[in-house]
Amino acid sequence: MNHKSFVFFDCECANTFDGVGKICSLGYVICDDDLNIIESEDVVMNPECDFDWYLLSGKGDCKLAYSKDYFRIKPNFESYYKDIKKLFTTGNRYIAGFAVSNDVGFVNDACERYDIPYIQFRAFDLERYLERKYEKKQKLVEWAQEFGVNVAKYQSHKSEDDAIMTMLCLKAECMRTGQSVEEIISSPEGKNCFVSNEQILEQAAERAYRREMTEKIKRLYGKKSPMPHFKTVLGERFELDNKILRDVDYAFELVKKIYDNGGVTGEHLTASGNAVFISMPNPEHVKKIEKRGLKIMLLEELEGLLK
Repeated sequence: MNHKSFVFFDCECANTFDGVGKICSLGYVICDDDLNIIESEDVVMNPECDFDWYLLSGKGDCKLAYSKDYFRIKPNFESYYKDIKKLFTTGNRYIAGFAVSNDVGFVNDACERYDIPYIQFRAFDLERYLERKYEKKQKLVEWAQEFGVNVAKYQSHKSEDDAIMTMLCLKAECMRTGQSVEEIISSPEGKNCFVSNEQILEQAAERAYRREMTEKIKRLYGKKSPMPHFKTVLGERFELDNKILRDVDYAFELVKKIYDNGGVTGEHLTASGNAVFISMPNPEHVKKIEKRGLKIMLLEELEGLLK
């Protein structure tokens, strides 16, 4: 019989400053077809960075499971790389997690930090599956309590325990539905809940590009061309609605055109200027705009003025 194994994993980070996660622990549990535990471990590592003070403060519900000194004496991610790669790429194995897009992203971040090849894998996101099926969003411990899982002996934000709780929630869902794990994750709904490291890389690249373009747009805010190519909107001020700004490529070209035509673009204008919308906003919104001393202008009208 073609037996499969299932790996549930979770990561904790010392910080995520600048949008980059620095892993300090990667917990996992390996199970057989029936989700019986074969092996589990909390791989604790030195993140080689500062810890976010909040994680070690004891405040709130987000507290790391070990002391800062304990993390510091451990090897770094690169030292565990081969074992982690083997964990995620061994044949005939499914990978899963809760809110796993974050964890896949953290593994990508670690590979980038240490300049080592990305680990090519994909993982089933139990959070996404349960949220879509039951039409509500809950934390892992809340799902565990709903499924009747005894969480007393597990510590939140201890990676190994979070991985085990994820497994137990999926096991409870199997019992509730009468389906096997493979039937759930291979169903049309389940297939839509996988994320790959390539997808996360693409999303990260898209976010970086959007940040770059947004910065270019904002660098033009408040600036008036000393020698405009045209004078179709000379001296006029414009504030763009967020729906226009979502398309960063178009928004940049539009702001540049306003600049080249003698106008000025800005944020949160008051006293005078034009608030530009794709379509006419609702009456209440119009009143708020007019109270700020601005006039409503449709994008189509603005485009007609610019050369």
